[in-house]
Amino acid sequence: MNFVKLLLLFLTIGLVEPTSALKFAFDGFNTSKLLLYGSAKLDSGAISLTQDTTFSIGRALYHAKIPLRRTNSFETSFTFSITPYKGQLPGHGLVFILVPSAGIQGAAASQHLGFLNRTNDGNPNNNVFGIEFDVFQNQEFNDINNNHVGLNVNSLTSLAAYEAGYWFQDNQNKTNWHFHELKLNNGKIYRVWIDYKDSFLSVSIAPAKMKKPLWPLLNVFIDLSDFFLDEMYAGFCAATGQLVENHKILSWSFSN
Repeated sequence: MNFVKLLLLFLTIGLVEPTSALKFAFDGFNTSKLLLYGSAKLDSGAISLTQDTTFSIGRALYHAKIPLRRTNSFETSFTFSITPYKGQLPGHGLVFILVPSAGIQGAAASQHLGFLNRTNDGNPNNNVFGIEFDVFQNQEFNDINNNHVGLNVNSLTSLAAYEAGYWFQDNQNKTNWHFHELKLNNGKIYRVWIDYKDSFLSVSIAPAKMKKPLWPLLNVFIDLSDFFLDEMYAGFCAATGQLVENHKILSWSFSN
C-alpha cells in the first residue's frame, strides 16, 4: 500500500508543470493581455508605440510578470516596422525590454529610447535588460552608427552592437559568408529572434518572410542571472525626440 501511494505521488509530481514555465504567442494584439503606457496604443491589431508627436515615450508590456531567475533562459521572436512620417526626420528607435516594474517611470524620450534616463543610465541596480534597434548615433553612448542592434544591460551604452543586417552563405561556395545590411526605419517589416540559454545570448534579424539566419547577428557570452530578478515584465519601448517616426510591433511570441 505504501508503495502504491509513493508511485502515485511520483506520477502526480511528474504531471505538474513547473510554475516557472510560461509560453505565449500573439499574431495580433488586444488590450486583455497588455499594459500600455505613454503614447502606446493599439492600431488595427498592432502595437503602435509612438505616434506623430515629438519627445514622446511609448511602452507595451505583457500583463503579468515572467519568472526568469529560476529558469535563467528564454526565447522570443517578434515582427516590427519603423516608418518615418512624410516631411520629418526619423528617430529614435525601439527596444525589446525585460524590466522589474510596470509603467514608464525612470524613462526619458529622444536618445534614451523610453528605456532609461540621464540620471539612472549605468546604475547597476536598474535590473533592466534590452535589445535596442537604434536609428540615431549618439556619441555619449558610444553608438557604432545610426542603424544598429545592441545588447544593453542597465545602460544605454551597449555591451555588444553590430550594424543591422544578417549573414548568408554563398550559393556556390558554402564556406563563404556575406553580410546584407538592413535599414531599420524604412517601413519594411522585420522579424527578430532572441535566444538566451546556458549564458549565451544570440540575436538575429531578417525580413519577415525569411527563415531565421544560420548565423546570428549578435552572439554573446553573458550570465544574466546576476541581473535578473525572480520575476520581470517583458515588452517593448520606443521614443521620439525632435526626430519622429512610428514604431510598431505586429506579432510576438515568448517562452522561458
